[in-house]
Amino acid sequence: MSIRTPEEFAAMNRAGAIVRRVIDAMRERVGAGISTRELDEIGAHVMRDHGARSAPKLVYGFPGANCISLNDEAVHGVPSARELRNGDVVKLDVTIEKDGFMADAAVTLRSESVV
Repeated sequence: MSIRTPEEFAAMNRAGAIVRRVIDAMRERVGAGISTRELDEIGAHVMRDHGARSAPKLVYGFPGANCISLNDEAVHGVPSARELRNGDVVKLDVTIEKDGFMADAAVTLRSESVV
């Protein structure tokens, strides 16, 4: 897709800002004891609050709203009841659709105790 107008650029900006909000909300909760499913629900809630949809779910029927991988899983992990432990490597991969535009970003974090 090519961005051709200021309006399209603004729409892409809005989509990217939602991805950032989703990642930030999940990042705040990454810590020992939370499940990847709970993290996914947090991200899905932020998407809904901003009128966005999960692109993996929309396009591929992915079973979660976000891809969340632990430790040696490379990417595209399916959210589940697995709980994070101290020292786990957590990959949050977020792709959304908003008003016909897609935005995507990922971050890798280390799980620590939540105080």
